[in-house]
Amino acid sequence: MANAASKVTMKVLTIAVGIPVGKATKKSIDKAWAAKGSDTSTRDPKSATARWADAIGWAALSAAGVTLAQLLTRRGAEAGYRAITGLEPPPPDPTKAEKKALKAQKKAAKAAATTAG
Repeated sequence: MANAASKVTMKVLTIAVGIPVGKATKKSIDKAWAAKGSDTSTRDPKSATARWADAIGWAALSAAGVTLAQLLTRRGAEAGYRAITGLEPPPPDPTKAEKKALKAQKKAAKAAATTAG
């Protein structure tokens, strides 16, 4: 049960950290885009003034911002968890790719055991 409580605590902390980080990230991305000298219509694919270079630039800037925000959110929540509980936070849930790799490893180990035995 302690594991379930620690996961819930970590999720609450992630939300608490994620909201301000998300807002700051959005402002930073918008300011960076404005500093480029482009208006918001150039990042809208339905706009008549949208160009490929603008669409690709906006996608790259947004992706970098979101990735950084996710990293800051997780690290901030982990630091908060350590400060509150004095314990290490629970590990994040495995990604789809990690689950797939683990399944492949188990399958290979089972095949090797069947061949050897």
